[in-house]
Amino acid sequence: MGAGSGDHASGAGVLADSVALTGDAARVITIADMSAAQHGVRFSAGTAEDGQSLPELVRLAADGKLTVPVWRTYPLAEAAQAHADLEARRNRGKAVLLP
Repeated sequence: MGAGSGDHASGAGVLADSVALTGDAARVITIADMSAAQHGVRFSAGTAEDGQSLPELVRLAADGKLTVPVWRTYPLAEAAQAHADLEARRNRGKAVLLP
């Protein structure tokens, strides 16, 4: 995803970079970083009480305006390795488990 293009879903510890990448805190949403308010970013718990965040993310994804960088895929049998890689912070995007 290039700077200023699309909206961005962000995990923990990368909000400042995500805001810089998109150029606008209003274009970033996180489900993992409790410091969202400090960066002007929306926090979504993905629950009904959360309001419109989850439906908005689904709409953005369907419209091709939400980019989630996939770092690596793992077969389900390698879930322990995926978890170890994430804990060691080896990833530069999301890890996906495949059936």
